[in-house]
Amino acid sequence: MVPTQQDPVDDEFLFRQGPARGLGEVTFADWRTAFEPFAELPNVARFREHAEGFTTLLRTASPDAEQQQDLDFRLVLGQLFTLIVYAQLILEQAELTGLDPDVLDAIFEVFVRDFSALAVELHGKASSTEAQQQWALANVRKPVIDTGRFERVWEQVEALSGAYLMNP
Repeated sequence: MVPTQQDPVDDEFLFRQGPARGLGEVTFADWRTAFEPFAELPNVARFREHAEGFTTLLRTASPDAEQQQDLDFRLVLGQLFTLIVYAQLILEQAELTGLDPDVLDAIFEVFVRDFSALAVELHGKASSTEAQQQWALANVRKPVIDTGRFERVWEQVEALSGAYLMNP
């Protein structure tokens, strides 16, 4: 496991690594494992529905050869996939750092909104099939709105006001 990096250092080296070869060989751990410890958080649970739905899309209405050449179509699928990967990484880090559950659920509220917006975008693609369009509409979800959670997160944000100084 790679340790959590919290030192105030310049990580520009990440962007100077040169050509990336073999990315097609990268495998991912089962994303579901990262979701399990946070299953009780409403927006994490709702986003998990999205992620499960995405696997169903790939199993039942995957892109055909023509769609695989359509950059516009592939971009939307890539964005849907990327949201799931980011969600997994955030959940793994949340477990390591003990991230406040309210903050985590607020993050996933945004993920639910973003995934739903991308599903609508997929529905409108010229090359989307009837099955893909049906999947897209069936996978639009409203995040769970919790005004109490919002207030608690806002209090944490307000407490940080003035806590950071910019470098001169």
